[in-house]
Amino acid sequence: MKTQLKKLFTTLCFFVLTATAFGQIDGSVQLNSFQLDKEKNTVQVSIKTTDSFIAGANRYVLHIGSRYFQLSNHPDGRLDEIVFFLTLEEFNNLTNDGKIVLVYGYYYENTLKDNESEQNPNYYGKHWILGNFSPSLLKTN
Repeated sequence: MKTQLKKLFTTLCFFVLTATAFGQIDGSVQLNSFQLDKEKNTVQVSIKTTDSFIAGANRYVLHIGSRYFQLSNHPDGRLDEIVFFLTLEEFNNLTNDGKIVLVYGYYYENTLKDNESEQNPNYYGKHWILGNFSPSLLKTN
């Protein structure tokens, strides 16, 4: 009996961990653009989804390398896009090739990640890995 419970527990853990690891990379959420707003001296990071973002009490947090950003809005109230606002100084201090990850919810443990190494790539909460950062992503139209 003890062995059967142990096997059942192991199987359940496997499925839960597999779902959280692979369920977040489904392509429904993608990085759209990094746009410079010269008047406000900010960089707007646009992220789009084929579904809709959750609008509620929790917030989305954008992680780029070892930094994280919370200031965002949904343009014109549309839920298919979320735009994060970075100061130009924050943008210039980002590390080249750092991971770009969108997380639904603020989790203190996620803010401790450097996103520049593979030591612990797991995130708490629902998340999407959107690629790696490069300063060349910035559009200056």
